[in-house]
Amino acid sequence: MNTSYEPLIVLGVFFLIFSLVLNNTLLKYLKFQAPQKSKLQIRWNISKKPTLGGISFYIVFLIAFVYSSHPTISLLVPLSIAFGFGLIDDYFVLSPFFKLLGQSSVALLIGNEHTIHLVESNVVNTVFTFFWIIGLMNAINMLDNMDGILASTVLIILLIALIIRPEESSLELNFYIACIMGGLISFLFFNWQPAKMYMGDSGSQFLGAFLAWISIQYFWNFREMGVEGLQGKQFLVPILSFIIPLIDTSTVIFFRMQQGISPFVGGKDHLTHHLVYAGFSERQTVVLLSMISLLSGMIIFFMEDIVRTNHWRNMCSIIVLIYILLVWLFLQIMYEKGGKKVLS
Repeated sequence: MNTSYEPLIVLGVFFLIFSLVLNNTLLKYLKFQAPQKSKLQIRWNISKKPTLGGISFYIVFLIAFVYSSHPTISLLVPLSIAFGFGLIDDYFVLSPFFKLLGQSSVALLIGNEHTIHLVESNVVNTVFTFFWIIGLMNAINMLDNMDGILASTVLIILLIALIIRPEESSLELNFYIACIMGGLISFLFFNWQPAKMYMGDSGSQFLGAFLAWISIQYFWNFREMGVEGLQGKQFLVPILSFIIPLIDTSTVIFFRMQQGISPFVGGKDHLTHHLVYAGFSERQTVVLLSMISLLSGMIIFFMEDIVRTNHWRNMCSIIVLIYILLVWLFLQIMYEKGGKKVLS
């Protein structure tokens, strides 16, 4: 085993055990439940459960921050804003405008520290980074629509981040990733169907902001060194890493626009829901989508190896694009199949 992983594994196990105790304590003494937000926001599971996952994640992050060898204030502030806006939305219900205001604040703070390099123009890079962060936060938030799905997906994304860039990436970020992964595994014990607790918007917004930070430093660096300008292959790793939230969000938005429904409301029209309509159980749905995420992560691992050995060719990009298209096509077919069963 690579020795660089050993302290991260120990750290992750520690926070897993700590989070198990913390979540049990929160469940015992706190009974916070998110209110019914709107008659228009139809939820998949109508049973009310304590919305404590976001609080648990944030406590884990704060402890990691306090004991970090180099506390990163520039990471603390945007994650705190994301958690705060999400917590307010959980219990007092924010309008889409104020949610966007919170996300924009997070995007500005993160973008001020790290920018996705696409072209030589700083303006283009800054604008793209801003919209990527907001879009990703919304995609992560929208995927929190069924027991276990978001925590499983984020856990796999963070695992991919640790595997593909253990040496090149910031050791400080690896430290935070290990801590959050421990918290996510613990949360899954309580969120696996049937769930005992939910993460709420405080959890999904926090994770969305954290993933936005991670994505810029871990997933958007797939560039050929010394070659300026837009490189299409640079988009492959982020798409593969976030393949499930990206397909889910784009599918739902397209479907709702066709139906004349606002994309800002909840509903039972997500990819996960249509897979259940098509005949999968909730647990099978989570396992299926997790397997797709894992397979995509394995492809990224091989891509990184090919790039390091200078064997990347245009045909490699075509093969990866075909894989992405096949996954998208399969999930669209299942989405349509589920929709037809609902109508029949």
